[in-house]
Amino acid sequence: MQRILTGICIGVAWLLLLLYAPFWLFWLTVCLLTLLILHEYGNMLLVGGGEPAMRPALLAFGLLPVLAAGQASHTLMTGALFIALVGLLLLTVFRYGNLERPLFFLLASAFGIFYLGLLMAHLPLLVNLENGRHWLIIASLITVSADSGAYYAGTRLGRRKLCPTLSPGKTVEGLIGGVLTALLVVGLVVVFFFPAINLLQALLFTFILSLLSVAGDLAESLIKRGAGVKDSGTLLPGHGGILDRIDSLLLAAPLLYYLLLAGQAWQAS
Repeated sequence: MQRILTGICIGVAWLLLLLYAPFWLFWLTVCLLTLLILHEYGNMLLVGGGEPAMRPALLAFGLLPVLAAGQASHTLMTGALFIALVGLLLLTVFRYGNLERPLFFLLASAFGIFYLGLLMAHLPLLVNLENGRHWLIIASLITVSADSGAYYAGTRLGRRKLCPTLSPGKTVEGLIGGVLTALLVVGLVVVFFFPAINLLQALLFTFILSLLSVAGDLAESLIKRGAGVKDSGTLLPGHGGILDRIDSLLLAAPLLYYLLLAGQAWQAS
């Protein structure tokens, strides 16, 4: 029951934020969420034997792409990413003698900047596109419905393991059930609530993103297994950490952003 209530509260808050919040408030919320997941990632690295300096480095450099995305500029975001990586490299060079594993410090921190900072920065960029808020709602529905559908289909019908060494609970049948559930949910939502969005386009994107959302979930499983932890954090009762809730969206939302940009460019040509 605690897990269900927490999930409902998160879903309602996210929906209200996307539908009614001004851009600056949405951007600040993404900044806060980014800091929280960077903190969780840093904690997991420490549990896995990382350097104490990793967490402040991640918080300082990982937030830069999201801060730049507040201007809704892809160019500024890319520039901020470059500055973050150069800053991390310089920090590693000048603290080389104080680090037990300098290369691990550099690579693990750089991965965090890419995986968390850069991918989260695409959320403000996405909502700034035409119908962007509706598309982000759709992306969120895809990840939630695909996950729920995969769980129930896998529980009842699951036979063949999808990735047994990394996530033993995932099955091929669950994956298929998750994709079909996402297609059904998104189709109904687009027809009844977002008629301005092309249904065939939405269904095509749903098929692609529902598959990618599984990769996002497995990516976090890889990190947690490497660190030897069950959850990324304890902030959300019954759910673990923030990263445990948005891992699927981390890959799905950026790809959706580029798919929409490609569609706009194709229509303009």
